[in-house]
Amino acid sequence: MIGYCQPMVEDRISHIEARVQASANLPESAKAEMLELLAALRAELQGVEREHLERAESAAPGGAGHGETLDDSLGALTGTMTALEATHPRLAALANRLAVALANMGI
Repeated sequence: MIGYCQPMVEDRISHIEARVQASANLPESAKAEMLELLAALRAELQGVEREHLERAESAAPGGAGHGETLDDSLGALTGTMTALEATHPRLAALANRLAVALANMGI
C-alpha cells in the first residue's frame, strides 16, 4: 500500500494493473513492462508527501479544489505538477514513462 492512505491513487494503480493482466490483446512482454512500471510507480509514491498528493487529487476533475472552469482546473493541475516535478523528479519521470507506454499501446 502507498504511504499515507491514498485511496484514489492506489485505486487507479490497482485498476490499471487489473486491466493489463486481464488483457488478451497485449503481448506478454508489454504486460510485463506495464506491470514493472506500475510497481516502480507504487514504490516511488512511498516518498511523496501527503500535501503533494492532496493537491493533485483536489486539482483533478471532480476533486475538492476543482475550479469552476477548465482553465482554473488546468492552472491548478499545472502548478501541482510543476511542484511535484521539482521535488520528485523520479516520480515525474516514471509517470511520464507510464503515460507514453499506455499511449503506445493505444490505451
